Amino acid sequence: MPKVSVIVPIHNSIEHLAAFFESLAAALPDQAQVLVVDDASTQPVFEAMPELPRAGNVVRLRNESNVGIAASTNRAFDLATGEIVVQLNSDLVLDVDCIATMIDLIERVGSQAGIIGSKLIYPTTGRTQSVGMAFGLCSKRHVFRHLPVEHALCRRTRELQIVAGATVAMTHRVLGLLGPLDDQLYNHNPDVDHCLRAAEHGLRNFMCAESVAYHWRNRCGPIRYARVEAAEAAFWSKWGNRWQVDLGRFFDEALDHLLGTYPHLAEAPFTILDLSRSADQEIAVKHLATRWDGVGGTTRSFRQLGNDSERLWLPLLVPNWLVHEPMPFIYLVDSHRELEENAMWFARRGQTVAEEVIVDLSASVCTTSEFFEWQTEGGCALVEHVVDVIDS
Repeated sequence: MPKVSVIVPIHNSIEHLAAFFESLAAALPDQAQVLVVDDASTQPVFEAMPELPRAGNVVRLRNESNVGIAASTNRAFDLATGEIVVQLNSDLVLDVDCIATMIDLIERVGSQAGIIGSKLIYPTTGRTQSVGMAFGLCSKRHVFRHLPVEHALCRRTRELQIVAGATVAMTHRVLGLLGPLDDQLYNHNPDVDHCLRAAEHGLRNFMCAESVAYHWRNRCGPIRYARVEAAEAAFWSKWGNRWQVDLGRFFDEALDHLLGTYPHLAEAPFTILDLSRSADQEIAVKHLATRWDGVGGTTRSFRQLGNDSERLWLPLLVPNWLVHEPMPFIYLVDSHRELEENAMWFARRGQTVAEEVIVDLSASVCTTSEFFEWQTEGGCALVEHVVDVIDS
């Protein structure tokens, strides 16, 4: 295995560090260089850092003031000596093969390998948090969010425009081409910016499905959300229209899987019941219309543009007579988890129609039967927000 440098920026969240470092100790390649940057924590984070027996060299750096993830990582970039450079958030629990499988994919792709990310899982639910990202209409989305981790769509290594930055790996050569993270983006979007720079160099970014980590997400306290609006403005201003709206390819992938598994649904006379909020609804409807001719023209719109609730209780949002509608619905929502607390509605619908479909704007697609099977298997408790997308 090539020599590896592992970079970990930290700001507080000391309660996560024991599990993180325990998993890092098991996943660390032999003789790896480890660079830990304390970004002006108010907690004694270095005291929580154990010995790492496999490490060849451990470098501890401390910032006197909080400068953000991008600038902290750049400080470590300057000292990284490995042929492979790995960046890790500190709110992770790594699978033992997390780092090795990213490196293996880099070696298999060869000189065209850009930035490699991992499959990220919610520790609370065991569901998929990220198997890659896509651009919508001025939005950035984690695709297939909240699907079961063993779902066929979540087991595929795929090439992507952008990947989540919680776990990424690249060669030192690629880092030299891309340059440092954009520290004007502070904690928000430097990973996406790096991916787009890699694509401009003709490099190929991937999500490696064999590389797995649990990710608590954004557990650095209020400072994690500092300067978000400024970072968003800087990102969109910088990139203009030099990115591709690619969310549609994931709708196609999900619909191919649905109709391959349940071919009889191709003939169902669906009507869209639209409860979405985001402008990406336009993309979803366009791709649904390629599978069910005319379905976009029969949409019943109850869009929840002014509703910021994390759950959509259908009996309170649509007319009662719709529960007896003989045509099956495609429920279009921002996140399929918004529909979890609707047992009565779906029980009543089951008296009228055999099967319906749920489509959300992360391109997660399932039948209502699958939806309730997943709830039974995984429970309903969530601490994460069900809508995690920033629209400009």
